[in-house]
Amino acid sequence: MSTLRHTAILGIVSFLALAGCQQAPPPAPIPGVMARTGTVLKTVNGKAITQDMLDTMIKQLPEQLRAQLEANGQINQLDDQLVVQELLYQKAITSKLYEDPEVKQALAITTRSALADAMLRKDIEAQVTDATISKWYDDHAVQFARPQIQLAHIMVSTEKEAKAIRAQLDSGADFAALAKAKSLDPRTSGDGGLLGWVRPKDVGPLGDAVKDLDKGGIAGPVKSPQAWHILKVLDKRDKVPLKEVKDKITDQVKKELAEKYIDDLKASATITDGAGGAQVAVPSAPPAPAAKNAVVAPPPAAPNAGTNPQGK
Repeated sequence: MSTLRHTAILGIVSFLALAGCQQAPPPAPIPGVMARTGTVLKTVNGKAITQDMLDTMIKQLPEQLRAQLEANGQINQLDDQLVVQELLYQKAITSKLYEDPEVKQALAITTRSALADAMLRKDIEAQVTDATISKWYDDHAVQFARPQIQLAHIMVSTEKEAKAIRAQLDSGADFAALAKAKSLDPRTSGDGGLLGWVRPKDVGPLGDAVKDLDKGGIAGPVKSPQAWHILKVLDKRDKVPLKEVKDKITDQVKKELAEKYIDDLKASATITDGAGGAQVAVPSAPPAPAAKNAVVAPPPAAPNAGTNPQGK
């Protein structure tokens, strides 16, 4: 066997051995895969839509929209939206839409946003404690310094009826029981006439009648534009207690902590403006690796100078 032929055969054998050792790159992960756990609500082309998936979707809703849907009893109707989403998602995966460059960029932006939000939320919520909220409440005490009275009323249509009820109360009758039996206000009669905590100046002539009363005091009959009222001061206080404004304060504390957190992140980072409109080029794709066990002939070796190419 000629030297040239022997060299070519050795080259092919070496190449095949190298190609056999190369592994094809793993396929890119399919985006949007969710754990389909929990109670099955519906199935779409054999794929389960579960309660856990619905709960995850609900958590992503803006707080105001979520509260509105819960108040209207529409929160569980979102599973229909999950069905539509599943149908479109299955079609997008089948058509490999996620390989489109623009879609890839959009998915990357969405992923980065979700991770950034989760990071911010995790670090901020770790700082929000009962002590933090209580301190904020104390530091802003002037905002909650509101003299208020807890007021109840019995509303009737005529002065005569109001005077008769007042006489019963002066004789020892129970205010809440009379409110349930006599009051024409359907919003409060079932609760013994309770109007809640109010500032006297906010309830017009009713406030004028009770502003100087002590706890337990009764006023009336009092005329309003709509009816006649008998009023009772159930309690008094000088400020709004923390428990009634805790949710609002918690939101404000989170907002302030988030602003400081981001400012601190910026201060600790190296951030520079773009220099003279410099451009970032998209790197060219690397050459695709040879398929495993593929047979590719190596280029022929150049014959040595003075050697007969026919091997003779």
